[in-house]
Amino acid sequence: MYSNTLKAIAEPLRGTPVPAGFDPELLYVECAHCGSPVMWEQGKATHILSLAGIDPLELDSSCMLVTDGCPMCSGKDQYTVQIFRVSGDAQTRRPPFFGNA
Repeated sequence: MYSNTLKAIAEPLRGTPVPAGFDPELLYVECAHCGSPVMWEQGKATHILSLAGIDPLELDSSCMLVTDGCPMCSGKDQYTVQIFRVSGDAQTRRPPFFGNA
């Protein structure tokens, strides 16, 4: 049993390799005006990041989207969106990537 476990760990996975990254649809979205979380339809975050030229492979759980309004506090149909990287640990802090859509 021990040798089978090592063999399973040592052998590369079969199939198409999946690039590491963070699913843009899992990004937290918040209204900068009222602080409410914003829920979008499926695919909206991916589309916005694509328009802004941000590679999803650069994302991780420290990234968040911030809008300048939301349906709860504003009557606008369109909003400005910015992406921020939030990190509390100076050791893992990377330069922030900003993008406007």
